[in-house]
Amino acid sequence: MSSWLDEVPAFDWSDVRSTHRQCRSVLTRLASDRSLLSKLVQEIEHDPLRLRESEVHPLINRLIVYQDDSRGFQIRMHLSPGSRELVPHDHKYTFTAYVLAGAYVHVWRRRTDIAEGDFTSTDIQPGIVSIERPGTCYTFGSPLVHQTIMLPGTVTLFMRGPREKSRSHAALDMWPEADRFPPSAEEGKPKHANGQRPVTVDEYRAMRAQLIDQGLIDELAEIGS
Repeated sequence: MSSWLDEVPAFDWSDVRSTHRQCRSVLTRLASDRSLLSKLVQEIEHDPLRLRESEVHPLINRLIVYQDDSRGFQIRMHLSPGSRELVPHDHKYTFTAYVLAGAYVHVWRRRTDIAEGDFTSTDIQPGIVSIERPGTCYTFGSPLVHQTIMLPGTVTLFMRGPREKSRSHAALDMWPEADRFPPSAEEGKPKHANGQRPVTVDEYRAMRAQLIDQGLIDELAEIGS
């Protein structure tokens, strides 16, 4: 199914301010386009690639809503599996997040070691603390470190650009529970990805049912009616 998302141009992800304006426009429109968002989520079950790329993790689950490697971006839905404190971490790419439901405390942290790569809790200090609510939209560059403490039922749209570094990093001394989970199903993942694996069809259906119950997408029978 073609849609206006297929006409979105490639972005210059090196210009974070410009990227934020463009991603905010896309995600704001998608958040209000209930019919398209519903279809994209419903189609995951019949798209082997997006189903395989969708994942569960002890701290955050994700569904791949839209992906276009030729234009260098991917759109996901992130679903909080419960009231969890995510450890401070960075990302391999620049991304923009748009809150659909729920809320979370967001701690933007700064590195005191003035370095990149691995770090611990002693290498970072809180910078800005904000409360992210439905309608909030922000963009985060790959060198930055942040931490989110989500309410149960929190759902976000997440638009990411191309990979900018080989791996992400996290303050693992703040998440000793990582040792309880098996290594990620994807070879070569860092320790903070322990427990991460592709969703099963039943898990996908449970996430879809949650999104329907929260009023964020429509039932299949209602789409296009």
